[in-house]
Amino acid sequence: MQLDRRALIAPATLCLLLGYTACGADSAGSSDFAPGAPGGAADAGTGGGGYADTGAVDTAPPPEREVESSYESPVATGRYVWIANPKSGRVAYIDATTLAVNVVEAGNAPTYLAAVPSPPDQDVAITLNVLSDDATLLRKTSAGLTAKTFSTHHGANAWKLSADGRWAIAWTDAKGVKSAGKTEGFQDLTVVDLTEKVPPTVLAVGYRPVTVGFTRDAKSAWAVTQDGITIISLEGTGLEGSGPLVTKNVPIADKPLEDTGTRDVSVTPDGTWALIRRDGEKNIGLVSLLTGSRVTVTLSGPVTDLDLSEDGSRAVAVVRDTSEVAILPLPGITTKPDTFTVVPITGETIGSVSIAKTGTTAVLYTNAVPTERFTVLKLGSGTEAPSFQVQKLYSPVLAVFPTDDAKNAVVLHEKSKTDTSTRAAAFSVVPIAAGLPAKIVGTDAFPMAVALAPTSDRAVITERDDTRKIYGAFLAKMPSLAVERYPLASPPIAVGIVAGAKRAYVAQEHPEGRITFIDLDGGTARTLTGFELSARVVDGSKP
Repeated sequence: MQLDRRALIAPATLCLLLGYTACGADSAGSSDFAPGAPGGAADAGTGGGGYADTGAVDTAPPPEREVESSYESPVATGRYVWIANPKSGRVAYIDATTLAVNVVEAGNAPTYLAAVPSPPDQDVAITLNVLSDDATLLRKTSAGLTAKTFSTHHGANAWKLSADGRWAIAWTDAKGVKSAGKTEGFQDLTVVDLTEKVPPTVLAVGYRPVTVGFTRDAKSAWAVTQDGITIISLEGTGLEGSGPLVTKNVPIADKPLEDTGTRDVSVTPDGTWALIRRDGEKNIGLVSLLTGSRVTVTLSGPVTDLDLSEDGSRAVAVVRDTSEVAILPLPGITTKPDTFTVVPITGETIGSVSIAKTGTTAVLYTNAVPTERFTVLKLGSGTEAPSFQVQKLYSPVLAVFPTDDAKNAVVLHEKSKTDTSTRAAAFSVVPIAAGLPAKIVGTDAFPMAVALAPTSDRAVITERDDTRKIYGAFLAKMPSLAVERYPLASPPIAVGIVAGAKRAYVAQEHPEGRITFIDLDGGTARTLTGFELSARVVDGSKP
């Protein structure tokens, strides 16, 4: 998935990557430098979904595994789903309300799609055409569809869009390049002004960028790299017609030659501060992107996870060794690094944190050791002190996805070796605000991805087992906790929500293209097959 939560029209979708590609989100500007290290796709799951039989434990648990990831194609806008076909050079766009399919010519091998924030009366997407080194902007209005081509640098495979929909940055994510040599720095990125006031600009940033972002006002952009954080002025020199310009590089290591391979970096939405966590260290570094000044916040032990609220008003750090959570106020912590709130989560093992979109609630859990519960933490505000409650579950936690309103959560489970069930794995739907019991649902294949509706009352979970050819999707309704399964005829590769049509989509592997739409209210499923061969609609998941 991956969705930008700050987009004007994109749905709130969270996804899980476990050996396959799925869609997801990147809402806090967080990145991890080590593609194969904890937090990257290489260690996101155990393949079979089972924990090893640990027996007597005499060593520290492994690092926490962050399993959220992103998927570029297809993407959803207000009421359309866009699907690129690299072989034909076309992009199909499907009206998720009427299921009408249309096809438009793009460049050579359109591959990486992104939704562009736009007004409610428009649906806009952009695709990278990898063989023609350009991008096609597709804009659907009541008057029809228009297409515009922009040049890009060679090898681009990822997009980042500004919240106002004016700027798009095409960049190269090294994790998407197989067997990349050390001399391949992937340092070029292309800044595209979608209003065409300035031409596309190719800029060089630091070595191997791991994430790219924009400031909230869309006047600047940044790229987190192994050389530090490259700052880009989108206003250039300030003169009329001047293009974007790299203005400086802010080091994020105290020693310039220090290995940055295990650093996790988050940037505040206003682009003023970067928060830096490193595996095995109890210090959190804060670096001013304006002045380069540094602040160090020291916690009680190694910080296993750090999450930044969407509005940038606070960060939450987890210390697994002491079962403590530190709530860091921003920007206050930058001038008073010893002033923050510590919440002991007594009796619990916690290592990971995810802050709900509201910014008032976080969920805490661990997937480093088999644990059948998680913690809901109210972060407090004003005179209200933080508080927490522990939620009982019935299977080990892999990941927890809170809804935007923090009233519910979807939990994905891994199967322990002591579980005698014939089911491959499970997920739970948890009414965390109501304090009611979780509903666990066994799955015949390993859970693939989770998509949460922006209305916070629906979730779609997919499952996939290629060996046994078991493919399915589940629709969970909240607060009723009713869950319905839909068999799929092909392996699911991505799931998302089309908010304007009140439907979910499940894209599947198929030589002619296949996508299933599920009505979020009525539950009716319809499948389209063959986007360029007079697409046909069938009931449910029939081929």
